[in-house]
Amino acid sequence: MQGVNLVLPFLTLPYLGRVLGAEKYGVVLMVYAVMQYLFVLCDYGFNLSATKDVSIFREDKEKIDRIFSNIYYIKLVLVLLAVAVLAISVYSIEDLKTHKVAYFLGFGIVIGQVLNPVWFFQGMENMKYMTRVNVIAKGLFTALIFIVIKSESDYFKVPLLYSIGFIVGGLFSMYYAFRYFEVKFTRPDVQEIKRLLGNSTQYFLSRSAAALYTSSNTFIAGLALGNYFAGIFGAAEKIFMAMTVVYAPLGDALYPYMAKKRNLKLFKKILVTVISLNTIVAIGVFFLSNWIVLLIFGPDFSDSANLLRIFCVLALLFVPAVMIGYPFLGALGKEKYANYSVVFASVLHVVLLGVLYKYLTVNRIVYLLLFTQTIVLVIRLFGAKKLILELNGENEGS
Repeated sequence: MQGVNLVLPFLTLPYLGRVLGAEKYGVVLMVYAVMQYLFVLCDYGFNLSATKDVSIFREDKEKIDRIFSNIYYIKLVLVLLAVAVLAISVYSIEDLKTHKVAYFLGFGIVIGQVLNPVWFFQGMENMKYMTRVNVIAKGLFTALIFIVIKSESDYFKVPLLYSIGFIVGGLFSMYYAFRYFEVKFTRPDVQEIKRLLGNSTQYFLSRSAAALYTSSNTFIAGLALGNYFAGIFGAAEKIFMAMTVVYAPLGDALYPYMAKKRNLKLFKKILVTVISLNTIVAIGVFFLSNWIVLLIFGPDFSDSANLLRIFCVLALLFVPAVMIGYPFLGALGKEKYANYSVVFASVLHVVLLGVLYKYLTVNRIVYLLLFTQTIVLVIRLFGAKKLILELNGENEGS
């Protein structure tokens, strides 16, 4: 599935970079960043909390139906709230209002992600259906890019194509859930809704915080420096995401397994392998950054190469932090270290962005990311050390 996520979008990047140019590509990236904010609101942390619930109760059909149904009732309300937030933002921020068509066409990205019950398939530990959905959605989007986008003036159509791909994928994933797992909608259950919201709030805070110090950077670069620099920053960030794309889903897939089996030996082997592989990739990209940027995005994005080298250093911190987070701390009862490490670091990140707003450069934004990611990793390492000591004490006691 992650191979599809990596390869198909990368087929379009060289084309979009050259057809749209850095400035209009920056607008597209800003639209996508705003949609990720809104999706975090609509998801409300269920991609983590509900994964754990489904994993634990997967043998209880009635319970699964109640979890599935009430999460969608909650998300319906959150989608309506997200529409209101988008409308207010677009008409109150001049830079967004200038490209309002692109932002409203991009809202289908949020709808498609809300429709897609990835948390359900992860909890069931059956991702083959999500792989099919990804191939369909990403394949459709990739084909439409080459057919529809012909000039710089077509930039506003890119969010629309994203929306079509996500919505089609979301509908197919719903079909698979109903067809192969026989889930059924039940009546809204107020007590179940309260339980689900209560369980998911800390995950929502964590994911909201993570979105603030990841997706916000392209958005802030665009507001503070202009769409061109949003494109330059976003291009380097896209390559960084390609370098690290496999590790977050690996952690998501490992999370329900660790919650159920608590297999520390397997986790340690995976962690060592992941860190080793990530280090090799980061070093390679660091030394080939100029060539990689030129190959993928073209000469209009040459300023992205220096940023990419800083992102390579960030990858060395980001990947172990991700792996220590939810598949380890979150699955073994230390969610607070996984969640609030991100909350604390992101609040600090946003405050520093505000303080430095008039003095920002794209380089300084990435250096700030390095600083905040270091804080996340240190807090999670502290939590991991505490957890290991507790587990060792339990083993000695038994």
